[in-house]
Amino acid sequence: MIPDSREMIFDEFLKRACPPRGLDWRKYRRASRRNVLSRIYQLGLGGFSEYADYIDANPLEAAFLPNLLRVTVSRFFRETKLWDHLVADILPAMVAEHSASRPLQVLHIGCCNGEEPYSMALLWKNEIEPVFPGAGISITALDIDRSCLDRAREGWYQRKTLREAPGDLLRKWFKPEEDGYRLHDEIRRMVNFRQFDLLKDDLPREQDIVFCRYLVFTYFQGRRRRELAESIARSLRPGGLLVLGQKESIGPQKEDLLTPVHQTLKIYCNVSQA
Repeated sequence: MIPDSREMIFDEFLKRACPPRGLDWRKYRRASRRNVLSRIYQLGLGGFSEYADYIDANPLEAAFLPNLLRVTVSRFFRETKLWDHLVADILPAMVAEHSASRPLQVLHIGCCNGEEPYSMALLWKNEIEPVFPGAGISITALDIDRSCLDRAREGWYQRKTLREAPGDLLRKWFKPEEDGYRLHDEIRRMVNFRQFDLLKDDLPREQDIVFCRYLVFTYFQGRRRRELAESIARSLRPGGLLVLGQKESIGPQKEDLLTPVHQTLKIYCNVSQA
């Protein structure tokens, strides 16, 4: 059955479905509307109103809703000033004080198609490893969407996702292929991709850096946001760093867990276990 969105417009659906589940309905727009309509088609429902009823009656569908609504935008070296700061200050300082027997632990939550964790791997291989040849890194990338993880492991990307990548890295580590670029196997082997449900699964502990950009602190609010902030804080070692997107903020009510160390670049330090 073709949904008749006239009986309930998408914004009305969001206003009904999102707040009871700790989601900020204002963050979802046209791209997520397509995802919801596709799901309505799959279920054979008649429109947004019927789907809202279906969510209310089915806890598993309600739990799936945040992933259905999320709009993924990912590029290599997105927000380049952050990556410049990582190379110039954060990573050298961390490596210098880090035990050589333990790799630096870096976690990417909501990794989409792998652009962000691969950016970290490229920086490490080209900027940190030559200066600190004995240092090691362990990069873990999590996402709930298996198709995204499969694409990430394949390592093939369109040119538009690489527009912020430095030209020397593009030439050295990417091979032109099939109207796009294939990432070198050596870099792909540096990232461990795992399927993961942030609302159900426990995050790995003792992380030195956690990237959680444009996910928890964009789409969630209220009690759910607090619970996820606590989960992220527990995943960090004392003094470990959380990196958000530059248009995000954890909010003052979370600063008992994570205190800002760079306001512009939205980098926070774990204080809950220090």
